[in-house]
Amino acid sequence: MKTTIMLVAITFLILWQNAQGQGFVNLNFESATIAPTPPGGSTFPADPTQALPGWTVGGANTVVSYNDLSLGAPAVDLMGPNFPNGAGYTPLQGSYSVLLQYFGIDGSPPTLSQTATVPSGTQSITFLVPSGQNVADSTATVVTLNGVNIPLVPIDGDLVAGNVSAFAGSPAQLTFSTINSDVSVYFDDIQFSPSAVPEPNSFGLFGLGGLLLAWRCRKTQAI
Repeated sequence: MKTTIMLVAITFLILWQNAQGQGFVNLNFESATIAPTPPGGSTFPADPTQALPGWTVGGANTVVSYNDLSLGAPAVDLMGPNFPNGAGYTPLQGSYSVLLQYFGIDGSPPTLSQTATVPSGTQSITFLVPSGQNVADSTATVVTLNGVNIPLVPIDGDLVAGNVSAFAGSPAQLTFSTINSDVSVYFDDIQFSPSAVPEPNSFGLFGLGGLLLAWRCRKTQAI
């Protein structure tokens, strides 16, 4: 009897560890199995298990669409792969990207979440946004791990990064959302990185260096 109980306990422990050790999936949204639409076509409502496998859609009255836009309800919209689509969005990378819409007039902010173990050694999370998308406004793109808000800064190219080193090696719920009714959040290619987020002062130094270089060039030309 004791042997049986011990075997059951060991089996449960192994299954629990395996479940906790599963990594995040479909972080680039390329695992969608939803049927392609013709150029200009769309699917509303879309099946979230086909459009966003591995992810859980949340938020009161949130709808899911494919190559379409919401006119008032909070929404998680998958865009791709046959562009141009009726919504006019092109992918940031690969075939699919995701748009979060919130108008503040119905339901609650849309959320896109999944729970897994943050890889050991992780220092930051990065993801891709369109050029000019405001990430400095903390109400625009909201990223949390276990409900803890992750401050975001723009880095090279159109990438955005946040420090998640405190969660490295631990199970956590990753959630993307927006609470700004004036901004639609378009993003893609989420990655956990072993590289640290550059300090804000670094951006200031780079900017100052660029200004000094430009001033020196203009001075040299004037001479």
